[in-house]
Amino acid sequence: MRLLIAFFIIFFSFSFANKLVKSGDYVLDDANRLMWQDSNDNVKIRLDHPGALEYCKNLHFAGFSDWRLPNNEEYKMIIDKTRKNEIMINPAFKYTLPEGYWTRDRTWNRNFGLYGYFVFFKSGAIYYQNRTLYKKFVRCVRTLK
Repeated sequence: MRLLIAFFIIFFSFSFANKLVKSGDYVLDDANRLMWQDSNDNVKIRLDHPGALEYCKNLHFAGFSDWRLPNNEEYKMIIDKTRKNEIMINPAFKYTLPEGYWTRDRTWNRNFGLYGYFVFFKSGAIYYQNRTLYKKFVRCVRTLK
């Protein structure tokens, strides 16, 4: 009986796992209804936070123009901390460096919004830094209709 219960727990945990699928220059996340940019630009373009927001807002990519910079919670959906000694992002992503990627969120604690958050894929953690003094990489996302 225990074996049967363990089988069902494992089966259902894999059935509802967040499966991401690489398709061309983007990754689809059907469970969360998101489409992620995954192209050579993701390892080449470094901008300050205002520039990253503007880049995604003006991006025309894969036939769509409703791209935006992802927020902290959306990035958490693709971080994979089980990948020890690797870049901690879901393996469906091809174009990622173990560096910082801006999120659209800002921190208002004691700094009046001067700091923006970024995900650091070497550790899978989210940090914050001055929005205008530092450049980070950019990855855009859009909501699937």
